[in-house]
Amino acid sequence: MAALAAASPGGDECLEEDEDELEPGLDEAEAEPEAGSGAKAAGGSRGAVLTRRGITLRVLLRDGLLEPARGVLSIYYLSLASEGEEEEMPEEEEEEATREGRASVPELVAAKKPEERSKKQQCKSLAEPAGMDHGPPGKRLESKPRVPVRYCTLGTRDSARNPQTLVEVTSFAAINKFQPFNVAISSNVLLLLDFHSHLTRSEVVGYLGGRWDTNTQLLTVLRAFPCRTRLGDAEAAGAVEEEICQSLFLRGLSLVGWYHSHPFGPALPSLHDIDAQMDYQLKLQGSGNGFQPCLALICGPYYHGNPGVESKIAPFWVMPPPEQRPNDYGIPMDVEVAYIQDGFLTNDVLQEMVSVPQGWGGPGAAPVPAAPLAPPPQTLLVEFYKGAPDLVKFQELWSQDQTYLDKLKGSLASRTPKDQSFTHILEQIYSLLKLSS
Repeated sequence: MAALAAASPGGDECLEEDEDELEPGLDEAEAEPEAGSGAKAAGGSRGAVLTRRGITLRVLLRDGLLEPARGVLSIYYLSLASEGEEEEMPEEEEEEATREGRASVPELVAAKKPEERSKKQQCKSLAEPAGMDHGPPGKRLESKPRVPVRYCTLGTRDSARNPQTLVEVTSFAAINKFQPFNVAISSNVLLLLDFHSHLTRSEVVGYLGGRWDTNTQLLTVLRAFPCRTRLGDAEAAGAVEEEICQSLFLRGLSLVGWYHSHPFGPALPSLHDIDAQMDYQLKLQGSGNGFQPCLALICGPYYHGNPGVESKIAPFWVMPPPEQRPNDYGIPMDVEVAYIQDGFLTNDVLQEMVSVPQGWGGPGAAPVPAAPLAPPPQTLLVEFYKGAPDLVKFQELWSQDQTYLDKLKGSLASRTPKDQSFTHILEQIYSLLKLSS
């Protein structure tokens, strides 16, 4: 299925159909040049890159694929327009973002097919994951709620528009299109990323590992990898990156997406999120004609607009703008997902949350009661945020009759596996959260 040949928005309606098929990939352009020096294509033609010539900056500029301008680089590839224009945030907003500790999203790897690159090489290409800065004590992000806008109100890109503007997602059914791929997500993935998102008033980020089946067009998300880093800490980011690389490689998983949180806001993508997701989709698609989707998840743990205590975890994918309007924003699409309840809480998830002392048992084993003198579990995520000024104070009230800890327990209760033998470990984690905050 040509997943990227989906409809694009336009006309008087918010969205309209665009049936044009995308052009084939340009991977052949990287092959050795043809014999003879006279093989030249007409300038400005995109077909010029298919003449098997060596690709240089001079060739790209002559063929019209690159447009030099002051502070701008536009690349037209696969009927998509990637704008390199730097949208500078106003100085006062930049200072505010630094104080609030907003995260920049992680740079995902440009994955290729297994025959082209090994999984370890894919992992090794992971760019530095961005974490969060510590915010000032008592600073809460809900003080300035962001009001979402409809996609059809955006129009052409505007550098003056706030990149943190939230945009409502569009369903494929609303534009009479089929979702180009199917998605199944493990409950352990949701539990771990929901737990991570609850720990701090600042945004968090992480990666998603899983498998892509080209025959069934099914993307299965099996593992979440929280990034335990702070923005600007390059040394720590490199260590976390290497750890995630090793975990993906050893488990035979591929990088299939990313997640981040909007702590006190709705689980909707911002303009910055949309641009980042579009970029990641192109990278994960690789250099060939094959297709691998990249899934984005947004978690809104403390948004009071959510129904009940369960966090809203929203998957989205970005449809490129139509070829005739390449300077429009990508369209954030709502993705239908099948959620699979795991049989038990795996050791992988436990090791992210808690280091289980020897003798505690394993998945499927009967729960081993903690001895009075047994050392308490070392909670990796909790230890990372312990003492941080943006750590959530779990004993304070989140609502009139519920504390932040009650909110966390209620949300995770909907994502627990069938086997409840690790309930006592979760309870010890909750106790540690009360002490650490």
